[in-house]
Amino acid sequence: MKHYHHIITLLLMSLVTVSCNDSFLDKYPHDAATNETFWKTEKQLRAALYPCYEAFSKDAIFNWMEGSAETCLWGNTTQGIAKVSGGTLSYTAGFPVTTYWSTSYQSIYTCNEFLDNYNRADIPQAVKDVYAGEVKVIRAYCYFLLTTCWGDVPWVDHVITASQAYMERTPRAEVVRHLMEDLDWAAKVLPAKRQLGKDVGRIDRWGALAMKARIALQNQLWEEAVQAAKEVIDNSPYGLMSDYGMPYKKEGDTEINPANNESIIFSLYIPDGRMHNVTNETCSPVDYIRLNASKSLVDAYLCSDGMPAKAGLEYYHRNDIATSTLYHYPEDHYADYFKNRDPRMYHTLYCPGDAWPGGDDGDKEDRRPNKTFKLPRFSSLQGGINGANSRTGFYFKKYNDPDIAGNFNMSHNNLNIIRYPEVLLIYAEAMYNIKGSLTQQEIDYTINKLRDRVGMHRMILTELQAWNLDLQTELRRERRIEMTLDGMRYPDILRWKEGELRMGRAFTGPSERVCINDLGGNPYPDTGVDEFGDVIFEKSKAEGGTRTFDPQKNYLWPVPYAERVKNPLLGQNPGWPE
Repeated sequence: MKHYHHIITLLLMSLVTVSCNDSFLDKYPHDAATNETFWKTEKQLRAALYPCYEAFSKDAIFNWMEGSAETCLWGNTTQGIAKVSGGTLSYTAGFPVTTYWSTSYQSIYTCNEFLDNYNRADIPQAVKDVYAGEVKVIRAYCYFLLTTCWGDVPWVDHVITASQAYMERTPRAEVVRHLMEDLDWAAKVLPAKRQLGKDVGRIDRWGALAMKARIALQNQLWEEAVQAAKEVIDNSPYGLMSDYGMPYKKEGDTEINPANNESIIFSLYIPDGRMHNVTNETCSPVDYIRLNASKSLVDAYLCSDGMPAKAGLEYYHRNDIATSTLYHYPEDHYADYFKNRDPRMYHTLYCPGDAWPGGDDGDKEDRRPNKTFKLPRFSSLQGGINGANSRTGFYFKKYNDPDIAGNFNMSHNNLNIIRYPEVLLIYAEAMYNIKGSLTQQEIDYTINKLRDRVGMHRMILTELQAWNLDLQTELRRERRIEMTLDGMRYPDILRWKEGELRMGRAFTGPSERVCINDLGGNPYPDTGVDEFGDVIFEKSKAEGGTRTFDPQKNYLWPVPYAERVKNPLLGQNPGWPE
């Protein structure tokens, strides 16, 4: 485990010196403050608060919690994140195993440094407690990531010495209980009003309760999840924007658009300061796509009449469910995938006819850069890197900023950590797990608010029964569709124990029929097609490839080898080599 050093200068050196109109991202003072003299004023607390917020990172949302699953597929299958979703992760891997363990504990150290010292400030206690409440929510998020992937982890709530770092892991349930207590305290001291103006981006009472609801759900504390979620739903100033796609655009950033009352906790990015690379990783005119939308996501979208387009993995090998007559199956052309679907698809994925930032697409009749998207581009068919080469044939529109396409690390739209829709979905899932069912009133209180917002056919219990659809399955589908790229797909799969179904199988693209009709051939002729006729780009073990999911070990990550060498007391998770 990382050796913790009680030296404030290390904290100072880590600060990113950016400014944002006198916001809480103010520049850190340039004087050489020491640990003995620093923690005195509110201005100093604000300066020390910012590096705590760095824990809300693009890497945690996209690479880790999305890229480790099967909705957002990493473009290079030889790299570490792809090996997580493929079940081939090595227990000695530096990235992502050691990297994410270490960065999480570095963030926890920063939070602990703050919490050990904030009471020294000569300002009213209530003001100090607001800062501490924010930091406890951030620390809870770090422990949420750790416990989701490793289960038992060392609980460290103060800065510790090198010798104190040699400790055993704390049981997951005990860590989570600490987090529930921290978040209860934070909810009591944080302000109930939204933080706008110079405080935009700071966590409020409702952020603490939303984080509590998330962590409670992940750890099957159903009653606590329901209670926290209901408090946010009934009493907070948060709600749904009329435009589903707006919270993912720079025009929807809360500091620009205070009408965004949907983003409860978000990671604040600013032009020419703190920026990220999501646009280039989702659709770039000059490189391959790193964050690829999966075929299973495309199949999961319901048709506009509320019925499934096909059985899909949701009803794998079921032939008794009703499917929509609005969908043309088997598909003849690429455009068929996008006809008459849930409107959220059109905000989430690039569809034929959309304005296109990806340069030359896959239209074999037009090899020039395209302004309108028609067909996906595969390097094996088109050649070269000029154009948005995809692994799956599907592209994310969500979070993509066409204005900076082709410019690396220039995205500055905020990244959502928790949106109001997640709280609605937490309530629905937790209540279902308590009762084994939901009433139509409870569905209207949660799911149908989301569907009404986009003009989607409502979820009606009697229709689900008539169509032989399972309520729990449909609740999970709703969560996947509504929360695509919200950084929760991997935790969801782990919580639902769907690893074998979702990740232990071949990863595919469009059907071979579509590829031949529209693209002139199969982009992956050497790997064949799956049982549904879709082209395979990465085979499972059953098909002679490497993709797998071992339920005896893959629901937890290996404890980092480098950390166990330094601290043998950490032990190892089941199924992984000692």
